[in-house]
Amino acid sequence: MDHDQNLLVQAEMLTLLEGMPSSLVEKHPVQFLMHLDQIRQKAAQHHLTALHDLSCACESALQQALQSGKGVVVADSYLAAMQEALKCGPVNGAMSEALMANVALRLGGQP
Repeated sequence: MDHDQNLLVQAEMLTLLEGMPSSLVEKHPVQFLMHLDQIRQKAAQHHLTALHDLSCACESALQQALQSGKGVVVADSYLAAMQEALKCGPVNGAMSEALMANVALRLGGQP
């Protein structure tokens, strides 16, 4: 992907991420998950592997967190990591794993 197109995709994805506040996960969890799916699909389309992997991991983590009342905390951590991943642009698998480990540490778990 050329530099100009990459910047356009990053701006579009950042707009999507900023349009889904973590509080939405408690008020309208289905809507939050629909936004998350949109991000996942666009990330896959534009080969943003880290962003795609983080959105998948976020969905899995939210399933447990919503039951325990910690959905906003999980969403905050993943949304922050997704924004960081987006700033990096396309990254390799090792960098993607490092970003996911960072989220695990933020949530107090083990990577």
